[in-house]
Amino acid sequence: MNVARRKFEELTWALGVHRAAMRIYQVTAGRRASRSNEKRRAFYSQLLSKGQLVFDIGANLGQYANAMESAGTRVIAVEPNADCLRHIELAPAGRRIETIHAAVGERDGLAQIRISDVRDTISTMSDSFMETMKQQRKDYANDWNRTVTVPVISLDTLIRHYGLPDYIKIDVEGFEENVLDGLSSQPPLFSFEFNLAYLNVAFACLDKPVVARNSTFNFIWDAGVDDTFELSQWSSCDELKQRLTGMAVMEKYGDIFVRTSGTRI
Repeated sequence: MNVARRKFEELTWALGVHRAAMRIYQVTAGRRASRSNEKRRAFYSQLLSKGQLVFDIGANLGQYANAMESAGTRVIAVEPNADCLRHIELAPAGRRIETIHAAVGERDGLAQIRISDVRDTISTMSDSFMETMKQQRKDYANDWNRTVTVPVISLDTLIRHYGLPDYIKIDVEGFEENVLDGLSSQPPLFSFEFNLAYLNVAFACLDKPVVARNSTFNFIWDAGVDDTFELSQWSSCDELKQRLTGMAVMEKYGDIFVRTSGTRI
């Protein structure tokens, strides 16, 4: 349970043994978690190169930030849930991961996030996402138990500070359109989470002005489950939409990747 995890982390931090406890947890996390982490690392080691700059937007507990950092990249991990961010920050030092406590949106300011302490992976800035999830999964009905006001920054603000990254990963539970509305320069590669149950959001992201017409596209299912691209060749936007629209399975999610012309992967 996430509440139990947070209390345990707070206790070990107060006792000064958090780093040792984290190492023990990483070793004893179980075969399933270990396999998922290994698949993420394998996928991103093929995708990214040493020294590249990466933005991890919606970093959650740092699972993907860790995988991308293991490829030798510098990761800027942005996460609005303070409990999740602390999990990343209290991990053993010496890593190339910098954390920012904020949400990412169309413009800089303040906004509210709906927090789920039961499943922190579904905390969201999108009311429509929350309502859709409640309709699809009755067991989610009471999961969003508190609302927190957080700072919001745009991707353009991050780029002005850090420079244009080589890759942007976006995982923000239904808020992807808002994130892309704050981006005016397309990076060589970016990805965003999609769900077959509401492809209209994914297609709206693909149609954003920041996405160049000569971009090419591919997708994967959850990188902790699979570590290969689904398309043998990168496709056009229309081809990708056709492929996703024709799928019968609705309760499945993954990441759509968008690369600029000339980018090699």
